[in-house]
Amino acid sequence: MANSTTHRLESLKGIVGPEYIKTDPETLSTYAVDSVMPWAVVFPGDPGQLSEVVRLACEEKLALVPWGSGSKMAMGALPSCLDLVICTRRLNRILDMDKANLTLTVQAGVRFKEIQSSLVLQEKRNDRERKGCFIPISPPCRHSATLGGIIAANSSGPTRLLYGLPRDIVLGVHYVGPNGEIIRMGGKTVKNVSGYDMCKLMIGSHGSLGILCEMTLRLLPLPESAGTFLSVFAGLSEASRFVDRVFETSLLPAAVEILNSMAFELMAPDVAAGLRTGRFAVAAALEGFQEAVDRMESEIREMALESGAEKDSYLQDHQHHDFWNHYSNLVPGLSECYPDLVSLKLNYPISTYIEVIELADSLISDTQLDYALLAHAGSGIAQIHFLVDQGDTKATDRIALVAERLLDRCKRIGGNLVIERAKPELKQRLPVWGLPREDMILIRRIKKEMDPLGLFCPGRFIRGI
Repeated sequence: MANSTTHRLESLKGIVGPEYIKTDPETLSTYAVDSVMPWAVVFPGDPGQLSEVVRLACEEKLALVPWGSGSKMAMGALPSCLDLVICTRRLNRILDMDKANLTLTVQAGVRFKEIQSSLVLQEKRNDRERKGCFIPISPPCRHSATLGGIIAANSSGPTRLLYGLPRDIVLGVHYVGPNGEIIRMGGKTVKNVSGYDMCKLMIGSHGSLGILCEMTLRLLPLPESAGTFLSVFAGLSEASRFVDRVFETSLLPAAVEILNSMAFELMAPDVAAGLRTGRFAVAAALEGFQEAVDRMESEIREMALESGAEKDSYLQDHQHHDFWNHYSNLVPGLSECYPDLVSLKLNYPISTYIEVIELADSLISDTQLDYALLAHAGSGIAQIHFLVDQGDTKATDRIALVAERLLDRCKRIGGNLVIERAKPELKQRLPVWGLPREDMILIRRIKKEMDPLGLFCPGRFIRGI
């Protein structure tokens, strides 16, 4: 066994160079997946090296887990086995930035924040480039997340209300399959194909079908104007009345978020201090042409007051961007203060959002746990973050009971519940990906065809595939 491991290490060093393979305990601990440590971490420098590493792993039957910045690694069930972590941080090149045609091709290890900054800073050759472009998603952990991780986790955010999901902007992908082959699907010009649409299959696959190494995305011009309207309400009924009125109009806000008081104060402490905070707040992001944004702000303010808003505020310029940056980076900040942070993601029919939020609020109030709730109004998704003190085992028991009740309710109304972050002990007690789905037979068949040896993220994805 020792000779076999030595041979594998020498082979990997020959592919990526000895300085780009780590086996020291400190590095292995840093790249542990739910406390399961690999025996090596590899840092390929280009798609060719990545291909060779995967081909070697296939020959040696080594279990792999891809890793970008690590911002999404809390998601998923416990790995059934783990040999290699393949980190894509050296795959960090911007390959093509075609602002005139609003497309972008980048490697998987490029950080989202760096891409957005590069797109804003344009050479002044025409009106579109002078104004700049952006990737129209607002994923969590936008400061640290890589594009490969965002696409693999299907990570969107509050502006999905206006701009849609990652699947709506991905034009093509290059990925390395389990046999080490670099597979290219789609691109700047996409032809109709038969069979599986691999661009769509790779989005949200969490590395279970292959490792993304390159992707082409659709861009949008930066909006002419942007602002955020904040309002606070005494209770959920008043907040939901306001939200329903907004959606009954023809207005097109970029995001409408319902926040409990804890989430609001954590995200916007300076703003919250200036408002008489009720139990719930609503944040509406407004983006578009100046006249349209001004109209939305005026009409939404009027609807908020008529719906019982206790107070409101309108954020512009840096305050607007700071608020949504805080929103995006809420979980990384909380996880530093609360290492045992537990995060749940609920999905349900949009029409039932009041019922689900009321149930969650009632169940958690009975446990006397501090929690931050953020609901994407209009998208049928809510996130609950439990602020658990380290080592509080009683809190874990109470969270497990709440999660079971919420999962049961969401499933009965056509939704589900996913545990996005939790200690391994809690993941072992609950179905991390929720209850079985109707398409599980198809999912298993795709996994079997594309990864017959089960080397990619074994045990991590839905139902342990």
